Amino acid sequence: MTTFILLFALALVLALAFSLIRRKAHLAGLMMAVNIAEGTHDKALSRYSDAAIARYLLVKRGSDNDHFAVNGANDMPYATTLDETTAAEELIAVGLLGTGPTKLMTASEALATVGVPVYTAAGGKIQDTPAGAGTYWQVGILQSTSGADGDLVEVQSCVPIKLVVT
Repeated sequence: MTTFILLFALALVLALAFSLIRRKAHLAGLMMAVNIAEGTHDKALSRYSDAAIARYLLVKRGSDNDHFAVNGANDMPYATTLDETTAAEELIAVGLLGTGPTKLMTASEALATVGVPVYTAAGGKIQDTPAGAGTYWQVGILQSTSGADGDLVEVQSCVPIKLVVT
């Protein structure tokens, strides 16, 4: 009888261990799914950074198709960063513009009116309707306000729409 109980306990421990290992491997695969570069992507993906990039900035395609760089005011943005890097060649997760729920973005100025379009600004930030001549890109509709440069705001993003100011 004691042998039967020991064998049953051993089988139970092995089954539990196997279950935990399988579960951990499954969860690890889910957490890393955003880092897979092949195939289709749902709302987010990861690529390498061309340099250090802060969180919640707009990014554009970088030095090649596998890299992102901070977006300039006149560049067409691709996504907003969900993560940050401290140097070049680090993986960074981004939320694709025009997909999914609202996104956090960094304001370049005080943005006081909810419901208005926001556009690209220098340094990967956003601004309200630009006054200076140039080509800018609408990235969404403002959902929260900011008091100053560097504040985070909530934006319902859109596929970038070109605006030429003369």
